This record gives sequence, C-alpha cells and structure tokens, in this order.
Amino acid sequence: MSKATFPLFSRAELPQDRALRLGAERLQAAIAELPLRYAPFFGRLSTLWELPEARVRSELERAKDSRSWSITLLPGVRIFDIARQHGEDGEPSPGLRARLMRFEPGARFPRHRHRGSEELLVLEGAYTDGSGLEVSAGEQQSMAEGSEHELYIIGAAPCVAAVSERGIAFTGPLLRWVNALLR
Repeated sequence: MSKATFPLFSRAELPQDRALRLGAERLQAAIAELPLRYAPFFGRLSTLWELPEARVRSELERAKDSRSWSITLLPGVRIFDIARQHGEDGEPSPGLRARLMRFEPGARFPRHRHRGSEELLVLEGAYTDGSGLEVSAGEQQSMAEGSEHELYIIGAAPCVAAVSERGIAFTGPLLRWVNALLR
C-alpha cells in the first residue's frame, strides 16, 4: 500500500503571509543591487583596496552607473577604477591600482606578467588561470611580482573581480605593443 502525502494546510495565503513574502521580495531586490550585492565582501575589499569600508560602499555605489565603467581593447572586458585619492583616508600605497573588472562569459584576459604583486578577489562567477587552477566567487588569488598567468572565464555567468595590482605587461606577441599604454 502506498503512502499518500497531503499538505499540512490547504488554505489561501493569509495577509501576514503576503506581507512576509513581499518583505522578503523587497529585501532580495535591495541586495541584488550595488553596493549591498557585495556586502559580504566589504571587509575584504577594504583590506584589498586599502580603503575604509565607508569608502568601499561609496565606490560600489558609484559603480552602479554603467557609464563609470571603461571599455577595454579586450572583447568582453570592462574596468571600473576605484578612486583612491589622498586625504582623510590616509596615504594609499604608492603604485597600487584598485579596480573592479567585469568579464563576460567565455572572455579571455591574455597572458601577462606582474610588475608587482596582484591580489584578485572574485565577487561573482569563476575563472581558470590556464594552469588548471579554478577561482570562484569568494575565493582570492595572489600573484607575486614577476609571475605570469592568463584568465579564461568559465561558466555561463559573467565574472566580476576586485583587483589590487601594481602593473602588468602582456607577454604575448600580439599585445606587447599595448605595454607602452599601460605604464
């Protein structure tokens, strides 16, 4: 004899249920947008970019405007430069560049050598660096000065990464001419 399953209740949605559902939907919509979308990363971004958390939030708020993102020569790659001006926040480390990078699914960031150390924190999506290492949302990759790698975006979603670096040089023959522009 098979066991039949029955719902615990079979009633219409009550007003308090509707209020809870609508409240949850509003909360989900609020955290889907910047800056709250990356709220779990505020502390790590503060350390990575050498900025107080309040400035991290304001930079992420500024990143909501798609016109603030730069188009690059690389297909499927956009960059948002983090403002790290001197002032009440203290002196940023010399030569440190902080940015958000957005890669479309399937995008490739060519092989490059690091002129200084690089820290890359994935906020959304995933990539592989050509060595078999896969880095996903919430994971961080550190690259030492002089190290080389390339990035391939994996999966069907865009990859958004927070980067702190001191310069790169493309090592492939077709992009070496771009190095003069990056200095």
